[in-house]
Amino acid sequence: MKVQLVFAPPMVSARFGELGAQITPPLGLLYIAAWLRRNLPDVQLNVVDGMRRGYRRTIEQIKDFHPDVLGISFYTPVALSAYKLANEVKELFPKTLVVLGGPHATALPGEVLERSMADAVAIGEGELTMFELVCMFDKSGKDPKAMDYHKICGLTYWADSQIRRSPPRNFIANIDTIPFPARDLVDMKEYSGWYVHKRLPETKMLMSRGCPYHCTFCDQVVWKSSKPWVRFRTPKNIVDEIEVLAKEYGYREVMDDSDEFNNSVPHALAICEEMQQRSLDIPWKTQLRAWPLPENLVKAMAEAGCWYVHLGIESGNPETLRGINKQITIEQVSEACRLLKKYNIQVLGLFMLFNVWEEGGKLCFEDVRKTRNTLHFAENMIDQGLLDYIGWSVTTPYPGSQLYDIALKYDLIKPELRGQWDAWLREDTFVMRLPGVDEREMARMKTIGQILRGKLILRSRRFGLKDIPFFAEKGVKLLYNELRSWSRTK
Repeated sequence: MKVQLVFAPPMVSARFGELGAQITPPLGLLYIAAWLRRNLPDVQLNVVDGMRRGYRRTIEQIKDFHPDVLGISFYTPVALSAYKLANEVKELFPKTLVVLGGPHATALPGEVLERSMADAVAIGEGELTMFELVCMFDKSGKDPKAMDYHKICGLTYWADSQIRRSPPRNFIANIDTIPFPARDLVDMKEYSGWYVHKRLPETKMLMSRGCPYHCTFCDQVVWKSSKPWVRFRTPKNIVDEIEVLAKEYGYREVMDDSDEFNNSVPHALAICEEMQQRSLDIPWKTQLRAWPLPENLVKAMAEAGCWYVHLGIESGNPETLRGINKQITIEQVSEACRLLKKYNIQVLGLFMLFNVWEEGGKLCFEDVRKTRNTLHFAENMIDQGLLDYIGWSVTTPYPGSQLYDIALKYDLIKPELRGQWDAWLREDTFVMRLPGVDEREMARMKTIGQILRGKLILRSRRFGLKDIPFFAEKGVKLLYNELRSWSRTK
């Protein structure tokens, strides 16, 4: 049995976007591969990162491997590419079982089946679902049409010319039972790691799965397709993986890419204690909420080797934080930054421009003035020495989020972008049209944000030759954005 797992590439060479794929491998697929390898040792596995390979090279690798089962994972901006890929494979190899999954597929499984020739859509977490599909496919005589899809939880599929859904898939309760990602199935040297680092090489890992919060902008459907909404690996399991990354792969720094390290303060403290007990000489980075963040946790993080965090701030406007259900305050943000700086932990503040929410049945959003307030707030935090870097994005209504439902309700998504997911990948695209907001001014806010971010990166000097493509991409985006803004004035 030959099983191939692919992260879908852009359908065509996108103007921007592929360079971001240099940072980290597709850990979700590598977790699935590890599960299959442990439980089905006779299966021949192959993993293709389409974001690294591009569309044509990806399809060539599929042709060369000729899989019995093909799993394609994708997010919204490459959905059309995933559909095209599935269709090409089914035309080439009709007997190949083609399964699509990932955030977009979980949010809009009906669309996936209507716009592709996929045999089934995997909803939510993929390890057990793919394992059961491979086993059933083998027993069915390797015929996708002979499969009893309704017997496998967590699927959407065609039956009697109708789209049907099997019972929901329960999450794997003890995620320590999931093997470490099968990183050996990709060339880890292709991934440079995050551009802010102390030591190289650097890579990402996941210390937990899920998030208990309900921010309106977040694509929640994958990790809220079952309960519990957040699951923790044991500290021992986490530090075991760090040691494997250091000893077997030679990594000298790691970054926890989970949603929030401090979802559970006692658990976070236990991780720090485990790291200290093993005397790991591995600097690490993570992602935090501004609250809860007690001083004893920040102190323990610093003592355990944490030196840099991403802090989700989103906006400098208190009413926005309430509206998007962030469940933090401006005061908590400032206090969190002061604590982190007290223990010499560097902070990258994450912001969103032009937030949108609904309040009392009324559409609310940040106009240019409120967005400028957010950028001024970020500048003030920088001037006070509370932020070392900033990152930001234009608010985008991804399927699976409450924001997406709001955007549909108030007809905010531009008509030419509805269902045209590949266009969402372009950096210049504003997916939503906000009432009374001039898009030229929106573009100018993006430029101001880019310049501020660039100044901080250059000031830090924490980058190397490997990061030049990343910064070149950002510079081209800035120039292109300004040209687009200028052309709109004509």
